[in-house]
Amino acid sequence: MSRGTGFARKVYERAPAAPARPLERPVVVARITSVVKAVPKSPRAENKHLLSMARGRPCLIRSPICDGGTDTTVACHGGGVANGKGTGYKVGDHLTAWGCHCCNHYTDAYGGATRAQKTAAFMAGHLRQVLAWRAIVADQSQPPKDRAAARWALDHLNATPVGQGDTL
Repeated sequence: MSRGTGFARKVYERAPAAPARPLERPVVVARITSVVKAVPKSPRAENKHLLSMARGRPCLIRSPICDGGTDTTVACHGGGVANGKGTGYKVGDHLTAWGCHCCNHYTDAYGGATRAQKTAAFMAGHLRQVLAWRAIVADQSQPPKDRAAARWALDHLNATPVGQGDTL
């Protein structure tokens, strides 16, 4: 490019469009004999207080990349497709575990682990979460809203609080 021409584009001539050809084979049209209805999503079990309880709590997932801090702890949703997770759709709030931002990333999008490793880390964290909810329900000194939210989660999981139905 010579100096002073800037970024002017070169103009090329377009080739003439090819003439339209007739179809070489007949077109087959499918006939619809019944109406297909979309299956509605079941309503997601939500409990905002249960999610807010995660603030300031210790990470329960403890993945290999866990930072161990309590300042970024959130309720991490897990459970996978088998439990209803899908594109644009989270599982219910009872399928959560308190996790730091690193563990939340690990279970959702981390590329350095297999799906089985991510599932195992989340399920171990969820087991710890259920035990934490059971302890909250059993502790009379906990705020009533926390106890009610933990009881709600245990009810959705068909789990019982400590001391109720612990026979093996």
